[in-house]
Amino acid sequence: MKILITGGLGGLGRHICKNLLEKGHEITIFDLKTMNNQMGANKFPDLVKWGNILDENTYKDLIPDQDVIIHLAFILPPWSETNPKAYEINVEGTRQLVKLIEQLNPNCRLIFTSSVAVFGHTHNENPPITVDHPVFATDNYSEHKIKCENIVKNSNLEWIILRFAEAPYLNVDLKPKNLKRMYSLPWDQRVEFIHPLDVALAVSNAVSIPPHQAKKTYIIGGGTQCQLIYYDQIVKLFEMFNLPPPNKEKFSNDHFYLDWYDTNTSEKVFNFQKRNFDDYIDDLRSNLGWKVGFIRFFAPLVKIFI
Repeated sequence: MKILITGGLGGLGRHICKNLLEKGHEITIFDLKTMNNQMGANKFPDLVKWGNILDENTYKDLIPDQDVIIHLAFILPPWSETNPKAYEINVEGTRQLVKLIEQLNPNCRLIFTSSVAVFGHTHNENPPITVDHPVFATDNYSEHKIKCENIVKNSNLEWIILRFAEAPYLNVDLKPKNLKRMYSLPWDQRVEFIHPLDVALAVSNAVSIPPHQAKKTYIIGGGTQCQLIYYDQIVKLFEMFNLPPPNKEKFSNDHFYLDWYDTNTSEKVFNFQKRNFDDYIDDLRSNLGWKVGFIRFFAPLVKIFI
């Protein structure tokens, strides 16, 4: 198939693009020309078209030839909460994209990548949270995702909405500001993890599911084997760097929009749950390479900030 991926050079986008290529699809990556994206583009020579999701003239010529469009381009937290253009990029950018697809390629399948953030805070409920649970915005990001989901659902397209659970990148940055951000969740927060490579597999498989399974919303989480407590995740991650477990008393009491989910239907449709958190730790260690030893060397210094 011919597939256009907006925002395809982001952390998850690169895995998705790689998976699509491995499956033999012909892809075009549309993204903003930044220094980081230019570095990522080196892995996809001749497949990247530079532009801006707010400027239709930079991408409308790409739409007519596509069988599927995967819309990943989105301002994520924490920048969604501080960037004054976040609403315009996230919501109005999606609205414009949907309108152009309806006009130029109405038979194209649109896959919109959303988030479990749309469920709001569910810590007082009994898990697992199901896909038909009411949505409730708790910040700009979740509000933008809800508005975009409604835009997609109200379109005339063959759409699929995928709500991603927690999918950390295969990288880690232990700068003091990131260690401080770690404490912004309660230590006992329920978190369903999904390996980024399993996210890529789910999105790739969504390209070719039959039409009767489209026009539906799915939760993309790792399944019961990936349902953890947030603190347990942190401890396993710290063990890799010879760091001691953090003090539970330092964690916030304000709950977050993460939980455990019912992914039975999505697993049957997309067949993507292949890895668990231990696999993620192994792949993260492999991806970091020499950096693991470097961080271990400075572990005594890092301890000051945890």
